[in-house]
Amino acid sequence: MSRRRINYRTQYPLRWREMVAQVRVRSGNRCEGSPAYPECRAENGKSHPVTGSIVMLTTAHLHEGDDTRTMTDLSRLAHQCQRCHLTMDAKLHARRAAETRRLRRIEAGQLTLGVAS
Repeated sequence: MSRRRINYRTQYPLRWREMVAQVRVRSGNRCEGSPAYPECRAENGKSHPVTGSIVMLTTAHLHEGDDTRTMTDLSRLAHQCQRCHLTMDAKLHARRAAETRRLRRIEAGQLTLGVAS
């Protein structure tokens, strides 16, 4: 069974790297928090004050329904640590993982007989 991953990079605007750089400047290279952890201000590259892991900030979409290919509103993006970003996107990651498993079953020749995946 192949281990191909779905490539979501094509779903980002052409100026994504520029937008990420602008969000990084705005955040001061610190986490901007999330609904679950609004006061989080973990610093990029340093030990997270709660988890102890090294912080690697990523740029998060604050509104799941946004069309990322055309979205250019920086107020709808946030610089987030792993804890904030993964907590906020947990349902999205679960849906994508389920879709990946479903596609792998089909690829392996397993039939879907109308049973929920």
